Amino acid sequence: MSEPTPAPGGSRRRVAEVTRRRPSPLTLLAVAIPLLTVAALGLVRPAEPRTTSHPPTTAPLDRTTAVCPARLPGADDLRLGTTDLVSGELALRVGREDDTQDLDSGVALRTERAPVVVNGTGDLAPGLVATRSGSGSAVRCDEPAPERWFTGVGASAEHSSTLTLTNSDKGPAVADVTVWDGSGVVDVPALRGVRVPGGRSATFDLSEVTPNRDALAVRVAVSRGRLASSMVDLVDPLGRAKPVREWLPAQAAPATTSYVVGVGTAAADRTLTLANPGDSEVRVGLKLVSGESEFAPSGVEEVTLAPASVSEVDLSGILRGKRAAGVQALRLEATGPVTASLRSRTPSDLAFAVAGSVVDSDSGVALPAGTKRILLAGASAPGVVTVQAWDEDGETVVRERRVEVDPATAARVNLPDDAVLALVRLERTGAVVSVEASDRGVSVLPLEQLETTSEVPDVRPAQR
Repeated sequence: MSEPTPAPGGSRRRVAEVTRRRPSPLTLLAVAIPLLTVAALGLVRPAEPRTTSHPPTTAPLDRTTAVCPARLPGADDLRLGTTDLVSGELALRVGREDDTQDLDSGVALRTERAPVVVNGTGDLAPGLVATRSGSGSAVRCDEPAPERWFTGVGASAEHSSTLTLTNSDKGPAVADVTVWDGSGVVDVPALRGVRVPGGRSATFDLSEVTPNRDALAVRVAVSRGRLASSMVDLVDPLGRAKPVREWLPAQAAPATTSYVVGVGTAAADRTLTLANPGDSEVRVGLKLVSGESEFAPSGVEEVTLAPASVSEVDLSGILRGKRAAGVQALRLEATGPVTASLRSRTPSDLAFAVAGSVVDSDSGVALPAGTKRILLAGASAPGVVTVQAWDEDGETVVRERRVEVDPATAARVNLPDDAVLALVRLERTGAVVSVEASDRGVSVLPLEQLETTSEVPDVRPAQR
């Protein structure tokens, strides 16, 4: 039987129908869904990461602590004050006993032999200053600090130093003490992880814990709690010469450019001690600073310090005679951070000046008895220093003395003998400031910036 013959043009009609057929809904969804997903993702913003730490906020200073070390022979005078001249009651701890001290017109004088912790709260906190002095010795009562450096200490029979760590709080504190000599870091197990109970002190005679004939440098690093550090230096030469002792001020941190302000009496033997705590060799250049200029003394070459070492330089000849007339400070320019101190010794007296911190606004000091003067060097720009001073009754003895200061020069402001409290204010510049006092001996007190605000940490519940 024959097959039916397809109608002419039938295949072409079916092809045309297939060609004209619309895409199925499934096909449209397969195309549209990915496109919509990509568009939606483009509109979504990722969540910002949650901040887990926040900077501290600044608040007015409402608590200050100053720690006065135990007396040296004859140094029983405590001079307390606040540069805001506020009257009120200070909380004291004398030895292990609690006590109080009234400030009248911002000033108080007291006699104590034991170490004293001074606490000022409220209006008494900003501008609180204290000094222990007497019989030719003087030291500022410093706040507890996490790090302090002492340069030029000794640990031998003829030259020895005693380190005291004082805990001003009720809880225990811990510190590590590192010692350098002329050849490197000295291993002193007794000074590692030193624990000081609350309200107590720990004292270390370096000639006993680390006997050494070299000049030494010491770093106190507090790892727990708060500690105030003080150092007493004793020079006891052989023969019939009288032993002399003095507090050695601390330096805040090593620096590449530093000023040692206050060079003492011209009749003294001068020894500059430099310490390089780093792991690279350092070269140190020396200049003298007078009221007219900074200049390099003839015959003095750069000092080369090996890594982690301490070195002494005899400056007795340089700081004596006509070329030293008017010199009030030393400038040290180093290729790496160093610490420095200048020891001035006469048969009856010992004095120290150390590389000081820069003050760029206000500084204050309770003044020892005797003749005193304020010395400045290392000004960062031309500016003005204003000095005010008061006597033991809170009466003004220097209303406002203004002195212009310039870079590469030193400035000097004499104070009346009856001044017991001074405020130093710098405008348009920063400088290193010290007080040089003479009363049966010379003492040099480096000044620091007065803090009027505190940082309050941001404490929040832990995020789970």
